[in-house]
Amino acid sequence: MPSSIVIEQKDVVLELVLNSPETGNVVTEDMAQTLEQTLRNVGSEIKLLRLRANGDHFCRGRKSPPIDRATATALAFRQTIAEGPLRLYQAFRACRAPIIGVVQGEALGVGCALAALCDLTIASETAVFAVPEMDHGIPPTLVISALAERIPYKAISHLVYSRQRISARQAAEIGIVGQVVPPDSLGTASDELVDLMLKNTAAALQGVKEYLRHAARLEPDAQVSLASSIIATVLSSQNR
Repeated sequence: MPSSIVIEQKDVVLELVLNSPETGNVVTEDMAQTLEQTLRNVGSEIKLLRLRANGDHFCRGRKSPPIDRATATALAFRQTIAEGPLRLYQAFRACRAPIIGVVQGEALGVGCALAALCDLTIASETAVFAVPEMDHGIPPTLVISALAERIPYKAISHLVYSRQRISARQAAEIGIVGQVVPPDSLGTASDELVDLMLKNTAAALQGVKEYLRHAARLEPDAQVSLASSIIATVLSSQNR
């Protein structure tokens, strides 16, 4: 039986491929755990990761684990429903190397969150993004937690309350996506970005991600201090 996630290291690039096209790459608990563990164990030699998906769709959401909604406590809901996705989202943020997301087809719910959490995201101009959980009476607070640091308040509110499916161009306007290309150029565009980034050292690429991750939450003086610390560390490293 084929693996639902294909992981392949190609020299200093780690390729991650969602491989359940028959479900639209709906993320299961096993898939989420595999992704989380992979991201947390990225070595210092890895320059970048690329997250792609086989089939027509990037990711059409998440398959929630079974739970008895009639008897489950709030703690049970938190442990069963919430903690897994939140750990996965944190693994995307904490992964030491930048992650390139390559999106085609639908990116719904968790799929939209993963697209937003990638450090760089390239989407086909025919891709569609949505947060449809409210159709099922579920407040998508977990997905919102991933989007909140990436896109503006009003954009999140509109996605969540309206359930509107937005285009790749619209997703780029609000910050989910960084680049939109024709469908037949998606692979080429991601390859070109990978090749460009590979011209830099792992230390430089990882340093940029570290700064971007922390700087917005810091006071100006701390931003300056972190900036000088990271650039000094990178430029003085033996692998520059």
